[in-house]
Amino acid sequence: MKSLAVLGSTGSIGTQTLDIVRENPEKLKVKLLAASKLSQKLIDQIKEFKPEYVYLAQKEEIEGVKVFSGENGLQEIASLDIDLFINGISGIAGIKPTYLLLKNNKKLATANKEAIICLGEVLKEKYSEIFPIDSEHSAIFQSLQAGKKEDVKRVILTASGGPFWNKKNLENVSINDALNHPKWKMGRKITVDSATLMNKGLEIIEAHYLFDIPYSKIDAVIHPQSVIHGLVEFKDGSVISQLSCPDMRIPISYAISYPERWETGVKRLNLFEMGKLEFFKPDEKRFPLLRLAKECGEKGSFYPTVLTVADELAVEMFLMGYIKFTEISQIVERILEKADFKKPENYEDVIFIIEETKRIFKNLYKTVGGKIA
Repeated sequence: MKSLAVLGSTGSIGTQTLDIVRENPEKLKVKLLAASKLSQKLIDQIKEFKPEYVYLAQKEEIEGVKVFSGENGLQEIASLDIDLFINGISGIAGIKPTYLLLKNNKKLATANKEAIICLGEVLKEKYSEIFPIDSEHSAIFQSLQAGKKEDVKRVILTASGGPFWNKKNLENVSINDALNHPKWKMGRKITVDSATLMNKGLEIIEAHYLFDIPYSKIDAVIHPQSVIHGLVEFKDGSVISQLSCPDMRIPISYAISYPERWETGVKRLNLFEMGKLEFFKPDEKRFPLLRLAKECGEKGSFYPTVLTVADELAVEMFLMGYIKFTEISQIVERILEKADFKKPENYEDVIFIIEETKRIFKNLYKTVGGKIA
């Protein structure tokens, strides 16, 4: 019986993780559920899975469960005796838990790319023990097992392209348009990132840190069918890839069951139904955030962290209706131009960069009557 902690249990990754638990009640036990607040969804999860512990951002009393909360609570849950921590927290809120868990040498499976990127300069020596849940990085993780790391010629991340990869005019894209992903069901922020191709840019940086692969060996390709999730080319010309129907329960299950593979209730891949698989080169002129992400990755230092924070702030503005879809990249680029920090050497430096980036954003942009001033 493997014990699990599910951070962000009411979100997309968290709920799909709990689907895996339902399918394997004899193998898995939920020991901790964590969410930002006490909701009916969390209450239902507590009743169903009966965890020993719950974490909430604000203190609440829950009968029959030990509740941790606030900064001290994060410290405490990071020291609990739990076999595997699943980090499904969205955005920069997942940075502190990731840091504490890695510092405490806990087994971590994560879908939080923001934490991997922002902590990459100060904690990457611990990344070799992480199980990636992103479908693309899980595919690379699996494909790399076919050969030696020194024999890797190229790593290729596939992108669905979101809803706009072949759309010419992006000026009048609505919020609902951006959230209408053709293949994946995800949280709002990552869905917008997929539409701007920023998600693929962040994944390139994440792949660099997770697998210690130079940027010169990492490529991205648009693959609208979302069947091939990642490929690794070796020096002999062999290309190894992982294919499946687009369902996050597959990489989540693999992270939990590794080195075994368990049965899942997901739809099976039928190549005859697929008909064809297509690949296209990303258009970095229409999707400048992909280019910006690559540049920030190459620069290293504070740039990946500033990029990550600026994007989260800009996407939030878009989702609130304050800016156009095309202005997301403009805001990110302007914040990057204003940022100037020393290379982070520890966690405190990373947090300083995050807070100062927020300050730059607030100084540049104020909302007046729903418009950027």
